[in-house]
Amino acid sequence: MSGCNAEPDIDIIKVSVNTENLFRELEEIGTTASAFDGKKDVKFRLMVEEYLTEEEATLLFNKILDSFKKYSNYQDIWEYYNGYFDIKSYENGAIIFQANKIIGQDLKVKETFIVE
Repeated sequence: MSGCNAEPDIDIIKVSVNTENLFRELEEIGTTASAFDGKKDVKFRLMVEEYLTEEEATLLFNKILDSFKKYSNYQDIWEYYNGYFDIKSYENGAIIFQANKIIGQDLKVKETFIVE
């Protein structure tokens, strides 16, 4: 069938776990958490000890995107899934950065201060 845009067969849970393991090896990351809604939405959290600049946070968010591409072996993975990411501080328990990667859109990063 020409013109058919079939969704790739990706084990998104396995990709998330591999990405979590990668980030847990980084010195600036305390721990990670991820979730998948079973459809299109991937959530990923990084916990940090130190304050980050928006530039550092953006680099980490892009590393998440790249890691999902690497572990899925599918460069266009973000054409099929939405990514909702945040960085939470151990120091004050606040979410200090959030990012969204919505299908068809560029990564959007914003600095926040949300205490859960």
